[in-house]
Amino acid sequence: MRKSHPRNKLFRYILSYVSVLLCFLLTRYSVGGTNNLPKEGPYILAPNHIDDVDPVPIAAAVRKPITFLMAQDQAKLPWYKAWGPWSYGVLLVNRESVQISTIKKIQQQIIKKEIVCIFPEGTIKGRGLKKGKRGVAYFAIKNEIPIIPTAVMGTKGIIEKIKNLKREKVKIVFGNPIFVKKGDVEEEITRRTMNSLGEMLTADYL
Repeated sequence: MRKSHPRNKLFRYILSYVSVLLCFLLTRYSVGGTNNLPKEGPYILAPNHIDDVDPVPIAAAVRKPITFLMAQDQAKLPWYKAWGPWSYGVLLVNRESVQISTIKKIQQQIIKKEIVCIFPEGTIKGRGLKKGKRGVAYFAIKNEIPIIPTAVMGTKGIIEKIKNLKREKVKIVFGNPIFVKKGDVEEEITRRTMNSLGEMLTADYL
């Protein structure tokens, strides 16, 4: 999957309920903090990143169309992981050199009042919560929209566990919104976002 192709809203809305079905059939799935989600977009989801399949339980928890950002260098996935982002549609981002055209595409989605999901760690390699990158803060401040820290738990190696008929406990928790305004410092907002994630995650994920 090498092409950015966010699908239309209706298609993503339908797939969010397919995600609900998959999560409840294949895992022991639960969601917390849904009262922290704004009733409508635009806003930014800022989840920790454990596994390539993390967007599936996030989509199931939100149950509304989401614009997911995905690193271009991670877009070459095995078929059993690639079907999800290919079907749902993502915006691919070159992490080494973010293109102006990519920034414009993200802005277009925000103008459309989309929910945008940006993984602030930017990677799933290694254990523990990584240092956050400034993309979440940049777009939140630029547009004065809230950030929703989103804790993802239980997805590590989930495909292999499902193959072994093990229903792993998977949980999504939405934290208190982080409200921003023009003039806020990106580094400070990034720090607050990562601290919020750290407070929600159990010791197993830190």
